[in-house]
Amino acid sequence: MNETPLVLVLGTADWNAPVATNQHHVTRALAADWPVVFAEGTGTRSLRPSDARRVVRRLRSAPALEGRPVPQGVEVVTPRVIPHHAPSTRRVNSALLHRQLRRWVEHPGPRLLWTYTPFTYGLERRADRTVYHLVDLLHENPGVHRGRLLAAEWRLEADVAIGTSPAIEDHLRSQGFADTRCLLNVCDVALFSAAAQDPDVSRGTSVVFAGTLAPHKLDGELLLELARALGSRLRLVGPVVEPANPLWRNLTAAGAQLVGPLAPAALARELAASSVGLVPYRSTPLTRGISPLKTFEYLAAGLPVVSTPLPAVAPVDGAVFVQDPATFVARVLQLLADEDPTRPARMTRLAQGHDWESRGRDLRALAGQLLAG
Repeated sequence: MNETPLVLVLGTADWNAPVATNQHHVTRALAADWPVVFAEGTGTRSLRPSDARRVVRRLRSAPALEGRPVPQGVEVVTPRVIPHHAPSTRRVNSALLHRQLRRWVEHPGPRLLWTYTPFTYGLERRADRTVYHLVDLLHENPGVHRGRLLAAEWRLEADVAIGTSPAIEDHLRSQGFADTRCLLNVCDVALFSAAAQDPDVSRGTSVVFAGTLAPHKLDGELLLELARALGSRLRLVGPVVEPANPLWRNLTAAGAQLVGPLAPAALARELAASSVGLVPYRSTPLTRGISPLKTFEYLAAGLPVVSTPLPAVAPVDGAVFVQDPATFVARVLQLLADEDPTRPARMTRLAQGHDWESRGRDLRALAGQLLAG
């Protein structure tokens, strides 16, 4: 009998999503000790026109697009299921998902399910142990059927439930999970700090936001105020959600630069060449659960951080500034005017320890304890 555990990571994102997320890093961390099957996201919301290309690729059984390297020991599976989570599709999707994940379902050794979605279609009943890892208040996302998602969470039997912010952990408790943990998002500190120390990267005066450019998350009015004050020095890096939204046209008209998504090394250089990192989220039930890993990416790259009030972002004297929208722009301008040559090194030191190397060790230890039990 094969006693080697096999881990199934049930994701909410594609492996080659433009922005690396918690689930990509956790997959890499778990694969350091055990083989991992990463099942690309089957979706949590109702279909939108922008999802059409992704759905067609799935139905054609096309391979995953080239992009993010796949670590040794990881197999990426692209499930073909009906992209709609409802009672009418439950039986069919369950059969399809179990069949396409047969390698894990029929594995003769221990099976660990590490899921980022509550729509598991009974896979937890095939697992020896289950971890539910919640990185967003998924039921607050636009387009999600709130009732179905909350009901799926309530039905999910997990040995451990991990939330990436205090608000998410509180939600998990309210959903009946007995063993909950709060683990804030961290980042690849070594990558960003190396760029900050690279003599070929010159520190400029740009102000940067790095992440998914989603109108329902970002404070559009605040960004427009920044664009009018900074012009081309405001750089927005990441994939654009809702490209037809007038916000992007208004921002570029005011001088802001939409850079698009960058590979990790290029993003590290982009941040290291900037002066201030932004977390300009609007205050909504969804964003109150966000733990922005970009906070540590900015710090590791040597940048002070200016954030709107979020429960998971704590102010740090001289480094992380939590400002309401009325004082946000003034703080950014003040940091740009205050040329402190010692600041980058101080910011980088603050990020030390908030990295995926140490977090990966902790998660492997948790997985090992669960499997041993």
